[in-house]
Amino acid sequence: MSSERNYWQRMRRSRMSRRALLRASGRAGVGAAGLALVGCGDDDDDDQQTVAQRAPQQQDQPAQQPAMQQQQTTQQQQQAADTQAQAADQQDAPADDQQSDPQQTVSQSNIVRGGDLRFSTPAATHDYFDPHRGVFGPTQFWMGFYMNYLIRWRNKEQGILEADVASLPEIPDEETYIFAVDQGARFWDRYPTEGGREVTAEDVQINFQRQIDAVDATGTEDGTFLGASSFQKTASTDVPDNQTFIARTAGPDATWMGVPLRPFSWITSPEAIQEFGDRWRDEPTNVELSSGTGPFIPISYDADIGVDMIRNENYWKLGVDGQALPYYDSVTHSNLTDPTAVEAAYRGKEIFVGGFPLSTVQADAILADFPDHRSGQIAFGFTIITGGANFNPDWAGEDGLGNPWIDRRFAQAMHVAVDRYLMIDAVYLGSGKPSGMGETPWYNAFWAIPEEELLATPGFRPDRAADIEEARALLDASGYDRSRSLTLIAPDIWEGTYPGILETEVGMYREALDIDVTFDVQPYTVILQRWIEGTYPGQGPQWTNPPSDLDPTTSYNNNYVPGGSTNNLYYDFQPMTDIAQEMQTTLDLEQRQSMAHEAQRILLGTHPDYGLEGIANSPAVMNGISPALWWPFVERPDDSLQFAHASHRYDEGWIDVNHPDYPA
Repeated sequence: MSSERNYWQRMRRSRMSRRALLRASGRAGVGAAGLALVGCGDDDDDDQQTVAQRAPQQQDQPAQQPAMQQQQTTQQQQQAADTQAQAADQQDAPADDQQSDPQQTVSQSNIVRGGDLRFSTPAATHDYFDPHRGVFGPTQFWMGFYMNYLIRWRNKEQGILEADVASLPEIPDEETYIFAVDQGARFWDRYPTEGGREVTAEDVQINFQRQIDAVDATGTEDGTFLGASSFQKTASTDVPDNQTFIARTAGPDATWMGVPLRPFSWITSPEAIQEFGDRWRDEPTNVELSSGTGPFIPISYDADIGVDMIRNENYWKLGVDGQALPYYDSVTHSNLTDPTAVEAAYRGKEIFVGGFPLSTVQADAILADFPDHRSGQIAFGFTIITGGANFNPDWAGEDGLGNPWIDRRFAQAMHVAVDRYLMIDAVYLGSGKPSGMGETPWYNAFWAIPEEELLATPGFRPDRAADIEEARALLDASGYDRSRSLTLIAPDIWEGTYPGILETEVGMYREALDIDVTFDVQPYTVILQRWIEGTYPGQGPQWTNPPSDLDPTTSYNNNYVPGGSTNNLYYDFQPMTDIAQEMQTTLDLEQRQSMAHEAQRILLGTHPDYGLEGIANSPAVMNGISPALWWPFVERPDDSLQFAHASHRYDEGWIDVNHPDYPA
């Protein structure tokens, strides 16, 4: 196997032709119009910075409603026809239609069982073990080892889906999705599902309804169900028998297939929902309350130690050798956040897989000392945003003198004051690129505005002097009193991971705006609560969650439409609402791309019709290029090298416990 094949090389070599991608989307039940979910592209595109395959670039003109109406019916019919014609391919498609990288192919005779797969993790960066309430990335990564989806991504960048608890759906018309719960999934033989009973279609329906209702055990609306607005796109569900789950929308919806694929759409047992319920919310560190179907069972969690898991001896999936998965005995996620500590742990075999927060400099040094180790690169999914502006008109500000973010000129001044290129150097040692929005990071080239346009946008220009001049003019125009100290909130792990980063941010604001900024450093749990309550004081540059889909439509509706499940910073601008809602019901991919570009211009304040009226709460700063490396006894599927939400792909990996480097 090649040890040098990196992320971008693999993407070039494994890019799918449009015809192959159509076949894949058909097998997934997405259909031709649903390719918006995967950002398919021109067969000849060879841009190594493109993770989503590009479609031919279109002129950035607003879509015309008459054209959309004329095309919509035809495309809906084509969608259903594609799905019906291609559904038969799902079961007998050749393996190379799913994967083209030889590193994926492992001799079945070489697979051995046993071993402990070890990672580092920021264990304190955790919110809920509730499979429907959680939003934090590390928690998502852990759950990928012990929970299952209805269906799941095999390779998000290539748009390849696969069965999980259910087969990929049939789509008889543009409003109906029929899932066969026929994969043999079983809940753990553990309280409250002793005996390990099979998963039924009714179990799936209960999981969907819990997210649709988004209420606590007393029936009171519960804002911690942050996926609610996605699931509420489901108009009705039906269970005609134990193995058939049917979901329907109220009309054509180009985004619905993203609902069962979104993060924290895990399938848990109704017994656990009934038994644990709000304990999942009120006892967020109690991993013993988990109830799932996955290959591992979590046995302990400690924010200072990490997360330990053991093999589920009754797991229901088989590996490529025909034997029961998983191959590992256990999985250990050790709490390590300091890059130096992570490097030392990797070198000392305390962890076997190295990644974030390792820098490329550290990774290169390790590989120089261990040339037989395998490596790759991953587009770092967690976008760093310039800050978070709270547009809540009823919040009096952290000092009680009024909410300064209400004046969009102040918000834009704070955004433009951030030096993106200094941040790229400070955080990623230069291994990063500017991103226009968290929903459309730089590696999502089909949906993001063209790079040359982004680099001409205030705040993204490589002209610091011009940005400082504009930021000062905006602050003066807003009337903000420079003698008023501004308090922002910051996560403790941000400073802990990059010591001195908050001092760097304070220096940016002082240099650009001549104002005093202080940071209230808090754990993410406190920050999340203030975000939900509407008392969020604003923030400087820090991480935000990866996009749940490459297609930004669902994120636009959740983040920027009033009532959206993650619109907790009170964004409300009617033209943006109109675009987000129109994108959801438009099936033409090129029209939707054009609308996405228009939306980004609104959010970045460059739209010629709206200026700063519709700027976003949190424009992006950058995404990094994260190194990945692993000891030669670790056999990991290449599909685990994805930008986010790919830990479930480790279920087919294994450890060569007979390798001389494996610690006894």
